[in-house]
Amino acid sequence: MNVLLLTTDQQRADSIGAYGNPVCRTPNIDALAAAGTRFDAARTQNPFCQPARATILTGTYPSTHGVTCNGIDLPERAVDASVATHLASAGMRTALFGKAHFASVFPFVPTGRLESVEGSMTMPDGWTGPYFGFEHVELVLFGHNLRMAPLQGNWNWCFGPAPMGLHYGRFLFRDGADKGRARLAAMQPEAAGRAWDRTQTWRNRLDEEDHPTTWIAERAIEWLRDVDGPFFAWVSFTDPHHPMDAPEPWCDEYAPEDVLEVLPEPHPDEFDAKPPLHRFWTTGGGAGSLFDFANPGGANYSREELALMTAGYYGMVTQIDHQIGRVLAVLDERGMADDTLVIMTTDHGEFLGHHQMMFKGPLHYDDLLRVPLIARGPGFDPGAVRDDPVGTIDLAATALRAVGVPVPDHMEGRPLHDTSARDAVLTEDDFDIVFKTSLRTITTRRHKLTNNLDVADGGVLYDLEDDPGELVNRWADPACKAVREDLLARLAELTARPVHHEPKVGIVG
Repeated sequence: MNVLLLTTDQQRADSIGAYGNPVCRTPNIDALAAAGTRFDAARTQNPFCQPARATILTGTYPSTHGVTCNGIDLPERAVDASVATHLASAGMRTALFGKAHFASVFPFVPTGRLESVEGSMTMPDGWTGPYFGFEHVELVLFGHNLRMAPLQGNWNWCFGPAPMGLHYGRFLFRDGADKGRARLAAMQPEAAGRAWDRTQTWRNRLDEEDHPTTWIAERAIEWLRDVDGPFFAWVSFTDPHHPMDAPEPWCDEYAPEDVLEVLPEPHPDEFDAKPPLHRFWTTGGGAGSLFDFANPGGANYSREELALMTAGYYGMVTQIDHQIGRVLAVLDERGMADDTLVIMTTDHGEFLGHHQMMFKGPLHYDDLLRVPLIARGPGFDPGAVRDDPVGTIDLAATALRAVGVPVPDHMEGRPLHDTSARDAVLTEDDFDIVFKTSLRTITTRRHKLTNNLDVADGGVLYDLEDDPGELVNRWADPACKAVREDLLARLAELTARPVHHEPKVGIVG
């Protein structure tokens, strides 16, 4: 038995046709869902990249592995907890392609970690691992063409110049410095006749064959065509994380007018009964601020701007779907499809204008917490849809169960093969960027409760059956008092263990 894990970065569950999107075309993911089991109530265990990815790798909560926020490095000892380590010990070939993000890219001071800008320079030519239990890796550093002034200015050091940028950065500079710099220039909004602005959307002028999404698929395809023996491969795409900068032809796949029917309607009064942070987050950090790239404030966008961004986001999703189809085709070509468990998911979601917010943040709406999760292979019924609350914490245990390797005691997730319905799923969030806040969320089939550990009576409670858009906070509703007290008690049980925080070494991932 083989295991192929396909992940994206910052993808809304409802950006996929199989999850009900009427506009965005995802034929390959839809076919995967039709041939496997779709989990409709899957949630991430943290709404930020580094904690979420460390949880996928180890099968443990952020409070256990210690990566409780972006800007925190996964400790080297986590190699022993890695699902890749356990599978390699069982004789499987293991590989990771694309974005790992197990360390902070922009630390306060040099850390020497491979996935930091300065650490990437020290990677020997020809090195392909081992790395956190994977015997073979080909990596993209961070993977997003962001401008984080004053950290980067007009260039993204994550992509080069070589020797920075890990394997992908060196690929861009494969035929010399001049051509490498030309590729970096082609990736910038100025090459498309645009300036960097709050929409972070432009037609990437980089050749499609040189784009990270294509490169990640190509590296995985080459390895899958040659791999001998059972394998575990994690193919980790870096999009549809902002900026929305797909190359041709994907940047033209959707026009702003194509997406008008899926644009969210604003509900400014929804914040009247919610904690102040919710309304504040809609305003962003202000034009030109250090964190404008991360939270420009969804309330600042016109409907036309939001349509432009949504069209660009969908273009990236469809580009990824195309490459996922190419990767899955290799399993068919080699006759391995029936003997491979394929899992497709993401690390966390994206606001995309819902609740007048953009990108992500320390707010536990389902726009961020609910993630696509599809499993195809032995043990998962074709065309089935499950609505029991599960999490990305369950992926490591699922991979081990699929190949007959015992799930170690340290793992806190459980195999998705287990059809005895879990009635609740936990999300943790110890946000520590500029300010601190600690949130704990329990989600059941019908309700979601988020408790702010720092503020008495600062929580939110939603009835997901009556209010799937999470517009009405029922925390103080007398009619929901019994539900709130029950969920708080259950949340206390789920979190009755020490919280381990690894040292914070950077501001952003």
